[in-house]
Amino acid sequence: MSRQTYKGTAWPGAVRRIVLSGICMISILVTMSSVEAKIGSDARAHTGVLNGARVVSSVEQAIAAGPRTVLFRAGTYSGRFTQPAGSSWYASPGTHIKGELVSGEGSVLSGFEVSGGEVGVVCRGVCQNLDVHNNSQAGIHVGSDGVKLLNNYVHDNNLDLNPVTRGNPCWSSGGVHMVVGNNVVVEGNRLIHNGCDGVHADIGMRFGSFRNNVSENNTRFGVFIETSCDQVVEGNTIQNNGSAGLYIGNSPRVHVIDNTFGGNGVGIEWSDRPVRDYAPGAADCSPKNGSGGTQSGNALNGDNVINQP
Repeated sequence: MSRQTYKGTAWPGAVRRIVLSGICMISILVTMSSVEAKIGSDARAHTGVLNGARVVSSVEQAIAAGPRTVLFRAGTYSGRFTQPAGSSWYASPGTHIKGELVSGEGSVLSGFEVSGGEVGVVCRGVCQNLDVHNNSQAGIHVGSDGVKLLNNYVHDNNLDLNPVTRGNPCWSSGGVHMVVGNNVVVEGNRLIHNGCDGVHADIGMRFGSFRNNVSENNTRFGVFIETSCDQVVEGNTIQNNGSAGLYIGNSPRVHVIDNTFGGNGVGIEWSDRPVRDYAPGAADCSPKNGSGGTQSGNALNGDNVINQP
């Protein structure tokens, strides 16, 4: 039998191969599961080991992994990155994207801090447990069907109210901006101190829901639903926003249920005015007015309701 020396000790070749295989296996196990992430998308979310994930220390490694689950090591990653479709990217505590993240179709983004971009996150799947702040135009943009925004903290975006488009500093701006999407769920988010709106459902959004969010201290509206339809706004806290808590413009069948308002002056306002053309691909919400809208069970706390249908 051949013999090889390891630190002065004679090892049989076969034994050495077994030992080295064991070392390699241990290394693989560490790579696969040794880092923790925030798991879950609701109030029960907790930090724990994400079993079976590939641990990565660069965005290039995550992209190369394709449609699988990866776990980012803590650190700062700078640039604009696009996630592969069907993949799940989780962040260890202390993971910061300095720039922009574009999620893949049907993908999961979870646990990242994102700042310093024009639009912090473009969400095309499930975006949860994100801390999105200090982006120059919008925190999160949505432009796809079936998107879920869950348990995110979206704050201090668009504070300089720039860029100004067609004389409007709120064009495609604010905390969360959404356009042309069906069945979008916005739930459990904190939308705090954004320039313009906490969340804006803009042009052709249908069958959406806004539940159990907190939208406060935004410079214009806490929630703005514009030229969209068939929306449910339920169980939210919408307070201390600059112009109105909830503004519903040219949007039929919006149901406002069991929310808490206060400090907005105007709590809920329906308004119909000339509307701009729909974006390409948008479903036509008809009629383009507030017909069929309802409100019930809301705690207004001194705020007014204007033009209820």
